[in-house]
Amino acid sequence: MTTKSRFRIMLAAFLGMTPLLVSPGLASRAMAADGAALYRGKCAMCHGPAGAGRPGTFPPLAGRVRQIAGNPDGKAYLAAVLVNGLHGPITVEGQSYKGFMPSFRALSDEDIAAVLTYVGTLGNNAAPAGISAQDVVAVRAAPMDAATVQAKRAALQTAHVIP
Repeated sequence: MTTKSRFRIMLAAFLGMTPLLVSPGLASRAMAADGAALYRGKCAMCHGPAGAGRPGTFPPLAGRVRQIAGNPDGKAYLAAVLVNGLHGPITVEGQSYKGFMPSFRALSDEDIAAVLTYVGTLGNNAAPAGISAQDVVAVRAAPMDAATVQAKRAALQTAHVIP
């Protein structure tokens, strides 16, 4: 085997191991940038690939998240739902839902912001909702129980932030 062949094999082996050598911070930032992949892996099984929801169980997200995120309190509510979960009955567009939204607290602030920003594009041709990791940091600092998340939702519905 020639030196040139050995070099090519070593280079190929090194390049194949590159993902293992990337620092965890860089890897998590790269993942956070892909809200669509996070949605497919964490949300689509319940809310559907296009965010249309499942009648009676999981509400639609398409066309709604961007509208809710247009208000600072709406952004905080959306982040609170992902960080804390949402339990109990809700009404969306006149339809009752009795599903259970688990907490995604284990996701990074960047990942939560990326998935919410992506969901804000579902059903819209407009710009995404623009939820930042800083929006999530502020919510994570003040954990909420199920009753508090529900109360926040009710207040936002009364204020017409949540359609």
